[in-house]
Amino acid sequence: MAKMKGEDESAYEKGRAENIKKNYQRMADLKLPELAAKNAPPKQLRRPRPTRGINLKRERKPVVARRSLRVKGMNPDGVMLEGIAKETRDGIVFASDKLGLGSFREEKPSRLMGPVTFESLNEDKELNQKLFGSLNGGLGTAYKPETSVEDLADVHLEEEHVLKLTRSGITHLDTAPRTDNVAIAAGDKDGHVGFWCPSNVSEDSEVVVEVRPHSQYVSGLRWCPMGSGALYTCSYDGSVRKLDIKQQTFLELFSSEEYELSAFDVTHPHKVLLCDNLGNFMSIDTRVSSKKPVLDAIGLHNRKINTIHADPGGSDLIVTSSSDAAVAVWDLRRMGPKNAISTYHHPKSCQAAFFAPDGSQRMLATCYDNHLNVWDTKKRPVPFQPEVKVNHDTQTGRW
Repeated sequence: MAKMKGEDESAYEKGRAENIKKNYQRMADLKLPELAAKNAPPKQLRRPRPTRGINLKRERKPVVARRSLRVKGMNPDGVMLEGIAKETRDGIVFASDKLGLGSFREEKPSRLMGPVTFESLNEDKELNQKLFGSLNGGLGTAYKPETSVEDLADVHLEEEHVLKLTRSGITHLDTAPRTDNVAIAAGDKDGHVGFWCPSNVSEDSEVVVEVRPHSQYVSGLRWCPMGSGALYTCSYDGSVRKLDIKQQTFLELFSSEEYELSAFDVTHPHKVLLCDNLGNFMSIDTRVSSKKPVLDAIGLHNRKINTIHADPGGSDLIVTSSSDAAVAVWDLRRMGPKNAISTYHHPKSCQAAFFAPDGSQRMLATCYDNHLNVWDTKKRPVPFQPEVKVNHDTQTGRW
């Protein structure tokens, strides 16, 4: 019986091997391995650090080893113990009022007061002079954009073209509206602003400069669209600044300890629209020396306003996007909590909403539901579905 069982197993194995061979041959005839290799997802390779741009030398802070006072034969320090009312067996700590919760919280960086002199973190005065010379139109070859829709169809990014512009993740980026040369500015999460003036001659002649006009997250950055050449910035630290190229100084246009500014737009060299993380809107006039809003705070949304954008077509319309999952269009002449001209509700938080630059009053909104939506704001009533809906991963976690 044992012999017959072994023979059966041997016959089974032979048959199985033949079937596998036939299946492999069949897949080869259908060219399935080539198709699978062609459609396989690309391997996630570690992206190399950019070699162009600012040179970051990371400062390593010395690690202070903790030493037990009991091991040293010393009595324990009871100061921190006074801030604890009781502690459970699971490690849950109930704070006491003796020290206050502020004793355990990390303090925010101090806000910069008044004008901030343009001091490059690159520590290269020659680069500073090149930058301001370029911003004044004194340097660089004349640049005339001739990009068409067809040219953009084949746009791709090469690693050699990646440039380090700021120390932390970039939050906002804008290109100066000029035709003589290219000037790009970007703000990051720690209050830095980087400037890049690329050169069409060589990489060695390009200008990359980084400064820090704010102490916290840069929540807005915009070159004035009216041709004045000024750069406006705002931050979570409650300040709005304007780069004066002649004085080489970031002037303080507005400052508040009450509002944590989360979005802004510049509609005129003298008019700036502001929003905060509580859903409030206000407006300032840079010609007013008091640095107070000409329009006091008005609650437009229930949660943080992420972007505000004025219609490039010249109308009095603005659009706001908020973390309350709503995008709303407003008229600057009739601002009020319940005066929205139209509201576009989304399934999740909306991080951005912008009008089309052609003045058609079409509006693009981004949402955490991984879609880009295009709405025609002229249509009444508000349509249930957008005119265009595009799948797009909005939760990459990248800056």
